[in-house]
Amino acid sequence: MASSYQVPVQVKCSFQKPSISPNFDVFKATHISSSFKFKPFLRELKQLAFQVDVSKAVKNTTIKLLDAFVDSAFEFVDIPLLQSQSNFAPVDELREAALVSNIQGQIPSDFPEGVYIRNGPNPLFGGLKSTKSVFGRSSPMWVEGEGMLHALYFSKAINGVWTVIYNNRHVETETFKLEKQRNKPSFLPAVQGDSLAVLASYMLNLLRFGKPYKNSCNTSVFEHSGKLYSSVENDLPQEIDIFTLEALGDWDVNGEWNRPFTAHPKRAPGTGELVTMGMTVIKPFIEVGVISADGKKLVHRTDLKLDRCPLCHEIGVTMRYNVFMDCPLTADIDRLLHGGQLLKYEREGNARIGIMPRYGNSDSIQWFQVKPNCTFHLINCFEEGDEVIVWGSRALESVIPVPGLGSEKFEWFPAKFRPGEPIEESDMNAISEEELMFNRPYEWRLNMRTGDVKERNLTGPNEFPMEFPFINQAFTGLKNKYGYTQVSHCGSSSDAGMGRFRGLAKLYFEEQNPGMSLVRKQVEGLIKVEYHMFEENTYCSGAAFVPKEGGFEEDDGWIITFVHHEDTDISQYFKPHNQAIELVEKIQMIPIMATAAPFMAFKVHCSSAQKPSIWDNQVPHHFKPFLRKLQQLPPLGMDISKAIKNTSVKLVDAFVDSTFEFIDQPLPPSQSNFAPVDELKDAVVITSMEGEIPDGFPEGVYLRNGPNPLFGGLKSTKSIFGRSRPIWVEGEGMIHALYVVKGGDGKWKLCYNNRYVETETYKLEKRLNKRTFLPAVEGDSSAIVSAYLLNLLRFGQVNKFLSNTNVIEHSGRVYSISETDLPQEIDMLTLKTLGVWDFNGAWNRPFTSHPKKAPGTGELVIMGINPTKPYVEVGVISADGKKLVHRVDLKLNRCILSHELSVTQRYNIFMDYALTINIGRLVGGGQILKYDKQGCARIGVMPRYGDADSIKWFGVKPNCTFHIINSFEDGDEIVVRGCRALESVIPGPDQGVDRFEWFSRKFRHLDQSTHEDEVIFPRPYEWRLNMKTGHVKERNLTGTQFTMDFPMINEAFTGLKNKYGYAQVRDCIASSNSGMAKYGGLAKLSFEEPNTSISMRQQEEGLIKEEYHMLEENTFCTGATFVPKQGGSEEDDGWIITFVHNEDTNTSQVLIIDAGKNFSGVPIAKITLPCRVPYGFHGAYIPLKL
Repeated sequence: MASSYQVPVQVKCSFQKPSISPNFDVFKATHISSSFKFKPFLRELKQLAFQVDVSKAVKNTTIKLLDAFVDSAFEFVDIPLLQSQSNFAPVDELREAALVSNIQGQIPSDFPEGVYIRNGPNPLFGGLKSTKSVFGRSSPMWVEGEGMLHALYFSKAINGVWTVIYNNRHVETETFKLEKQRNKPSFLPAVQGDSLAVLASYMLNLLRFGKPYKNSCNTSVFEHSGKLYSSVENDLPQEIDIFTLEALGDWDVNGEWNRPFTAHPKRAPGTGELVTMGMTVIKPFIEVGVISADGKKLVHRTDLKLDRCPLCHEIGVTMRYNVFMDCPLTADIDRLLHGGQLLKYEREGNARIGIMPRYGNSDSIQWFQVKPNCTFHLINCFEEGDEVIVWGSRALESVIPVPGLGSEKFEWFPAKFRPGEPIEESDMNAISEEELMFNRPYEWRLNMRTGDVKERNLTGPNEFPMEFPFINQAFTGLKNKYGYTQVSHCGSSSDAGMGRFRGLAKLYFEEQNPGMSLVRKQVEGLIKVEYHMFEENTYCSGAAFVPKEGGFEEDDGWIITFVHHEDTDISQYFKPHNQAIELVEKIQMIPIMATAAPFMAFKVHCSSAQKPSIWDNQVPHHFKPFLRKLQQLPPLGMDISKAIKNTSVKLVDAFVDSTFEFIDQPLPPSQSNFAPVDELKDAVVITSMEGEIPDGFPEGVYLRNGPNPLFGGLKSTKSIFGRSRPIWVEGEGMIHALYVVKGGDGKWKLCYNNRYVETETYKLEKRLNKRTFLPAVEGDSSAIVSAYLLNLLRFGQVNKFLSNTNVIEHSGRVYSISETDLPQEIDMLTLKTLGVWDFNGAWNRPFTSHPKKAPGTGELVIMGINPTKPYVEVGVISADGKKLVHRVDLKLNRCILSHELSVTQRYNIFMDYALTINIGRLVGGGQILKYDKQGCARIGVMPRYGDADSIKWFGVKPNCTFHIINSFEDGDEIVVRGCRALESVIPGPDQGVDRFEWFSRKFRHLDQSTHEDEVIFPRPYEWRLNMKTGHVKERNLTGTQFTMDFPMINEAFTGLKNKYGYAQVRDCIASSNSGMAKYGGLAKLSFEEPNTSISMRQQEEGLIKEEYHMLEENTFCTGATFVPKQGGSEEDDGWIITFVHNEDTNTSQVLIIDAGKNFSGVPIAKITLPCRVPYGFHGAYIPLKL
């Protein structure tokens, strides 16, 4: 071994000078159509201007560059309609009203003058479009498409003659205007499809337009305080001019409501206030608001504090309460990031109904658990004694989202819409409603006093499916006798693969079904239903109730609805005398003056095709580097399918290079030894040592890991999205190694080497010879989100694989690890990286920096955290390292940054504290990584091969404990010892707070004037967890003289009761002065001996004996570890070995210190190294005959 080393004359360690290598393909093989052409992209680039003020044009330029990438990498594909879906196709807008001349029948003389308006999707550019790209495919849901209002105006002359006028017009939202100006589809569909494609679309829309989705405003129209509004769930309502149908702008209640708005707000009975709610995919998921009767003021607003985002389509009201449906149709960004659907319905998921006082908050809601269901539309709600009654159109399946792309949806919808078989009374359970899209009226009776729930179907399975219910709105929130719905025609819906409504139904809530047997009437209580069916192949949408002016009965009035005859391709308006609602559209009757109306139809002829105008931008002159890159694009004659992936990467790289500026993070002199050094790669023989290597010291290699950033140090970024920066623990991993070899002559030979851990991301940046990954952990939330997306687009992952935290040995092999990725196997002799360790493909997620060897079996217990579910998984690796013998999801409801696990003879131990990673919090404008001082903390104890249900959780006082000293079993108790603090050293301060000042303040010494949660002051701590009683005893083991971290023990006692522990001792003054943690000594902890050098009061606290080995002034240690003595008989027979650096002399050394009786004495050996060793993290000593 020693002969392979060469003795250098001089070694200089400075900053890194990486070499240049070709780029490599980071995308997985993805089939891309050869129809992609880059000519439009190149033509657009030829138009770039170079004489524009950069400060004024950079935002437009950014959009232009992203547009160029989208235009080149994404192909919009028409979604064809079947012949049976022809009337779902869009039409041209009229904009100017047309007189209706063909009226069959007579408008009743007492029908009110007014306007009947229906909303619905009418997609621009000929229809809905999906996309395909290098990221996969994505498509819109069938309910999408720009909103179009269809209006019938009824006016009665003095002579009694009616004039009827028809008009239609798109709801011109800002996103509608944007695509009209561009004259092409611009927003990428971002709801369903391949998860990577949906995520890429979501983020690219956000980067280009400031929002992930279009405001289609296509679902409903409602009136409040004399004004008309068009609405949809994903944005604010648009005020509409009732006469011209022109969109007048967002309605945000004078700036007081800044989130989406339900498509079905409700007017509160008695007060005339409007009750609304708004949902978003990030917390707060649902907020409720109450708007004044005059529409000018938001009088109440509250967060429901839900733990998921349900797609709650409608709110209900009673005289005193607001009613919410919490169904298992949810939107979940974490699920999308983990490869699942953004929108998903779970048939067996939890469902409940919430009842909240009108001006209540989340604490005032009474929740009622109900059977799983999907209820988009409520018929009505009201109070009756102690009960709140809720009626709705309930199904056991959801019509959104579609389960797949392409032909799959045309198979799925027909199967779901197919008609059920007729059911005999004796076999009422033969049909499974879960197999069909079978909505039918349903009743929940919620007892506010007892909490009991009674629920039942109101109509039988042999009735028609019914949806889009409505009532006489004068009875909203009050007890009513009648309701109306549209009747689904199962056969034609199944043929078309789209819901079609062939008739209307009238529901008699107070009358039983006369066609049923007496037994079924009594048992099921089904209600009377009356039907109005249309001619064959005629279907309705947008039905609404028009009350008769001066009517006495609740059902005095008419049903008004649009219908379309598919055989003749004629659209009409029908008004049967008092009967049922809509499709994907909603309607509302808005009286203009007061009057009244029989049965009628009018012809309306519309075609299709849009001719919007074109919008353009200018580009500043400093993008010449971008243009030079573009000149290197493959020639247009080559096979695009082979070049598209590399071209896409080049385009995004060009965008990043032009928009983001990397900025050095300068180090003050007090942080000089945190700066990176050059790697040696070839070992250097050490000739300078004070003292001697002691007898019994094993031959082997002392390894220490730590960050050593490429390109001179860590770098932050600034861009139009804001600033982002890495946290101080980042930087590429570098292994520092001291080889300790005893020759045949009994003399020791020492060699030193260092080398980068060459992960795939390290190799990528080395080849490009520049920093490429954008920091995506800390900074402005918009900058982090942008960095998150752009890293994913270019490299297929969000963060670099740093592998900079620890080194471990298992089954004779050495691995470098950090929480961000799989371990990297390291050749101990050369320090070369041999590749990832995934146990033959059995483990595919990050890996804890502190796995533990199980006592007795030698198996390795690991865990891996992930920002998406499952947040934490635990694994057990065989003693030979070849097999994953156990793997389980802990089923946590948050992603904790748990740095270390522990083991005992029989159990695995987990620390669950309030340092969390939350992508939803980031998207909502907060930090992705955050510590909550008052947050919940607990310790989990799980049998070695247990599962989530077998874990026994113990609630403990809030804390942040990165490092565990040891755990063991003691009778009925599990004893856990760790270095506990009340503050976290990461991620650091909030954005805008001076980092140096914050760390300087947090690292100061704990004294009588300072509370422990005001500083970062970890110290040894003990939890005793009683497995029999569930009780917890916890205490500090040391006082406040010193703060300690990076603990270690004799690893032969891992998981067993031990007497001794060791830790690095932080120098509070030096750490505060530098704003970085520095460790000026070592501590020995004697757990079974009391501290007799303290006051009697402190002795009563049970503090343990401490011994200290303090280093010379301005000398600090890192990576200390215990080396057991060969043949030692006592637990502390051995040495502490550690790297140290003297900042006065700029000299790095390795110290060997007696771990036993002479711990406080001078080091046994001081080995001077040939170059500086930066401060790092954890070390390990691997006994080895070299």
